[in-house]
Amino acid sequence: MNKHKISNAVKEQRALLETSFLDQAMALQTFAGQVVNTFNQGGRLLVIGNGSLSAVANLIANLFIHRLSLERPPLPALSLGHDATLATSLVRDGQNRLYFSRQLRTMATASDIVLVLSDGQRDDSLTEALAVARQLGCKTALLAQEKADITNETIDYSFPLKTTSIPRMIEGTLFFGHLLCELVEGELFGI
Repeated sequence: MNKHKISNAVKEQRALLETSFLDQAMALQTFAGQVVNTFNQGGRLLVIGNGSLSAVANLIANLFIHRLSLERPPLPALSLGHDATLATSLVRDGQNRLYFSRQLRTMATASDIVLVLSDGQRDDSLTEALAVARQLGCKTALLAQEKADITNETIDYSFPLKTTSIPRMIEGTLFFGHLLCELVEGELFGI
């Protein structure tokens, strides 16, 4: 039975990677090019994740800040998801939806990209963050389950993950972050 579960998980992950990334290879390359241009023009990559994807957002930002494949200068990426004081203050005041948007208003500029990682659940804080990012003139990107109802906002780059499995979605999101960093490093540093 366990071997069957393992085999199914591997098959699901392989199918997710093929349908979500091979089929969107050109869009992913275009987005990586936009990140490179943003960095070259002094902008930043601001990464937001809800639920368990908050930790993945933090890891992705750290891949850009520290390194993935080679020793190199830090790249300007930040994760917005670890301000417990702000979170508890907003919860206390019934303003959970403002968690990311308040942070964006204090630091985001029109030269930045806001990358949202969604677990597929309707989350007013993500909807609000995307609306504020648009108001500020930021480019926006969304990685979410294919049928997720996240926002009515226009998204510059959308990457649907074709899975209903939460574990596979988290793994696919992490793969996306590693691949994005690899593509950006390759373009910036010739590897």
